[in-house]
Amino acid sequence: MCGRYTLTATPAEVAAMLDLDDLDGFPPRYNIAPTQPILIVLGGRDVRPEASREAREGRLVRWGFLPGWLKDPTSASLTFNARAETAAQKPSFRGAMRHRRCLVPASGFYEWRRGAGTSKSQPYFVRPRSGRPVAFAGIMETWHAADGSEIDTAAILTTKANATLAAIHARMPVTIAPAEVARWLDCRQFEPREIADLLAPAAEAVYEAFAVSDLVNSAAHMGPELQVPIEESADATGEGPEGPAQGSLF
Repeated sequence: MCGRYTLTATPAEVAAMLDLDDLDGFPPRYNIAPTQPILIVLGGRDVRPEASREAREGRLVRWGFLPGWLKDPTSASLTFNARAETAAQKPSFRGAMRHRRCLVPASGFYEWRRGAGTSKSQPYFVRPRSGRPVAFAGIMETWHAADGSEIDTAAILTTKANATLAAIHARMPVTIAPAEVARWLDCRQFEPREIADLLAPAAEAVYEAFAVSDLVNSAAHMGPELQVPIEESADATGEGPEGPAQGSLF
């Protein structure tokens, strides 16, 4: 799963990575939690040379996917991840996988390793070895309320962990390599079956991980101290991340 991530890269770095024409400024965020607003990127930039090129768009959405047909969002479970292996077949995600694939810029994410024989967990910060931002695969949906209001929502796709991270957790976010960004975002030309090869674990050299304080378990903690390495204890500590962030839309 991916229940917390960070975006500390500058707007200029994100814009350069994803070929965005314009991107509003935003502060560094060290502990992004479900139900909070997150930055996603939409738009085709069709990879065919003869095709007209449409601009990519940065948009703030709620991290917590709501299918468009859902009648009462307050009764739905919080869906901030979707399994890449089955998303194209699931009724909740099928339309978004076909028509509304997106990217979620990130500077890293947190994961929790549960200690043997205990319910407690040790948090880790997982970051790109390059020091540059990465792009998680995402899907976006607009939920329509009975009163005509709309809420844009998104989920991050996850896949099985690579060998580097498997000792910490069985899942990891799908990371779209820079060379494949155009293909992932081009929902006009590429159907889900044609981009299924992108839904694979990241190469072993992409990420590194180290233990961090269990302060990250609370969304109330939002500073750079969350990414300071600590010496991993013999027994896992902390209880894992808390529930939805304060200020939830529902």
